[in-house]
Amino acid sequence: MSVHPDGLQDLVTRAHIARRLHIGRARIDEAVASAGFPAPLGRVGPSPVWRWSEVRSWAEGATGSPGGPSADGMRLAHIRDHFRAAGFRLKITRTGDGWQALRIASGRPSSAGQAFTGASALEAAESALAWLESHH
Repeated sequence: MSVHPDGLQDLVTRAHIARRLHIGRARIDEAVASAGFPAPLGRVGPSPVWRWSEVRSWAEGATGSPGGPSADGMRLAHIRDHFRAAGFRLKITRTGDGWQALRIASGRPSSAGQAFTGASALEAAESALAWLESHH
């Protein structure tokens, strides 16, 4: 993951955590209350924030447990981290008949990017990762 000089890029809210680990926002409350989940660093406006590296460390140990991410969720987080390190974002959404992973360059709108599709979120993300590995 790229390191921002002031460390702000590594800060995440509940919504960011849910998106990166591919879990529903409702499960974030369960995760935050679970044993070993890191304490927030502070608040940005009304939202508590955590350091992604600390949340990810917790998630790696909590995979498959109540409140923790699934193995697929951890794989998606790993793929998204690869994209962030390369200067991109990966937006994963459900489509009418499957899933789409959209590679978005930094500073670009969320709808502007290269699309990769699959029957599952993980399949679409793996397709995007194959592109990234062949181009970077």
